Amino acid sequence: MAYSTFKTNPIDLIELLKDCHCGKLQLPDFQRSWVWDEDRIKALIASISRSFPVGALMALDTGGEVNFKPRPVEGSPAQAKNATPQSLLLDGQQRMTSLYQVTLRNKVVETVTPKNKKVRRWFYIDIRKALNPTVDREEAIIGVPEDRIKRTAFGRDVALDLSAPANEYAQLMYPLTQVFDWDPWQDGFDEHWRGNEHEKERNIFRIFKHQVLENFKSYRVPVISLDRDTSKEAVCVVFEKVNTGGKALDAFELVTAMYAAEGHELRKDWYGDDKHNGRHRRFVDTMRLADSEAVDSHSKRTTW
Repeated sequence: MAYSTFKTNPIDLIELLKDCHCGKLQLPDFQRSWVWDEDRIKALIASISRSFPVGALMALDTGGEVNFKPRPVEGSPAQAKNATPQSLLLDGQQRMTSLYQVTLRNKVVETVTPKNKKVRRWFYIDIRKALNPTVDREEAIIGVPEDRIKRTAFGRDVALDLSAPANEYAQLMYPLTQVFDWDPWQDGFDEHWRGNEHEKERNIFRIFKHQVLENFKSYRVPVISLDRDTSKEAVCVVFEKVNTGGKALDAFELVTAMYAAEGHELRKDWYGDDKHNGRHRRFVDTMRLADSEAVDSHSKRTTW
């Protein structure tokens, strides 16, 4: 009798992020690194904040014939690497890594601008803009530098200072690192805006909590789970098909996926790791040396 090789279950977003944190949910090591820029991160956060769908995830249950080497989600703590994953994420890495880094990790996010400039960002929700129906929700999601101070005029003028909680309260800027645990921040906010004359501000936050923050806590993500008995050929085909959206896979990544099913770490062989240079680095060094020797030889021939 035929049976389905997969099942689909909606899972709470917070539980998926916790699984990333502790290493229960990891990536197959052949997956590319996290590549999303801050604009895509903001768009994703905006969708979650409105309970809009952001697409299903696809994961492979571990413990079967396909024994890919796992790799923790980027930014997860060191102990996640020592954990035995229950599932490997085949589709959804960019979304889950973005959400994990912005909301649960509680550290500055290392990302890039749309022009591919490396930046370090903390992300906030502008409470007033988020509650304004005439403002696009993406405009309410802002990123600030690592010191939480946004400057203009080539760094001479301060446009926004969120370097202290009191500044966040005063300017109604909510940190995305606390979207799943807002009570401590709300306590500080209520204290900052204490008194009958500030009932309006306290009420604004209550509305924001109900209309925006609770969407994060109640958000559920459809997860398609491939059975652990799924063949490695099928896994590779699925991986290729589901990764056609977003940033397209190149030939190297597809070949890497196929070789990974045989236990060969093609990415590590080519790029190396923290301890060893890969073939790519050795190749570059060899070519650089050859070019240098060619220049020296040419210089000697042209010396008068």
